[in-house]
Amino acid sequence: MKLMLPKIKLPTFSKTKVSLAVQITDKVLRILDLDKEKKPTFEPVEIVWEGKSDNEKVSILKTYAERYNLKGRDVISCLPVNDGLLKFYKYPATMSKKDLQQAVNWAIKRELSMIKESTLYDYYILEKEGKNVIALLTFAREEAVSKIKKLIESAGMRLRILDYEVIAIVNYGLYNKLSVPFSVLYMDYSYALLVTYSPLNVAYFVVPWSYSEYLHTGEEESLESFFAEVRNVIIINDLSSVYIVGPILSEEALLTRILENLPILGLLDIEGIKPNFFIPYILSIRGMEG
Repeated sequence: MKLMLPKIKLPTFSKTKVSLAVQITDKVLRILDLDKEKKPTFEPVEIVWEGKSDNEKVSILKTYAERYNLKGRDVISCLPVNDGLLKFYKYPATMSKKDLQQAVNWAIKRELSMIKESTLYDYYILEKEGKNVIALLTFAREEAVSKIKKLIESAGMRLRILDYEVIAIVNYGLYNKLSVPFSVLYMDYSYALLVTYSPLNVAYFVVPWSYSEYLHTGEEESLESFFAEVRNVIIINDLSSVYIVGPILSEEALLTRILENLPILGLLDIEGIKPNFFIPYILSIRGMEG
């Protein structure tokens, strides 16, 4: 079994149009469904379910599936960043299709040999850029994929497309025609994910800092440590055009502190959609693009 890797440039990969996005992590459930005008068909759902058992999570998801008549619907979901791995390989553009395929197969075999648990994978070959051709390889913990699939199916829906959080963020930048290269700092309640994209590279950095915990404790040392870590990543990797997005946009005071301390170019706010639903929004767009 392979993990379906959504393509970077949103090409057609399935005849099925999927507008219902369900983001599932250990900490939160988010549900968003968009119509043809890209407006929510019902009030988007966010439930913080950290600490809930699997049975309780199924019950919660069933409740909303019944409330909004979602049973039988196809779903696009997203694998959290820590449950997957994105690898980047560069090959000469002069390679034949056969040789390129063999090289990619070898790379997959090599990566799998270093992973000790059951793993799903897929890959995508980017368009040629100058003298190079780029292959993106995605690997996912089979247990994590199965868990998401089981939750969705237990609530009477069908998992049709599985995205990866890093790719979803890149897709948002490409869909909205951000100037390339670009970087996006996505900040959720308990972590920050800095994703950078250029035609010849896709990279990402996870910072396990909880801004929701900071709002509770007010620990300045923790905040300064976060600033230092993100700033170092930006400087060392010479990143420019860094945007910020995610639930953090709702925390105005803390957001102001971040903008004062990090070289952020701008905010990625979605008109009519709460910033908490950034990931479900681009998932839904991705699914409707087919």
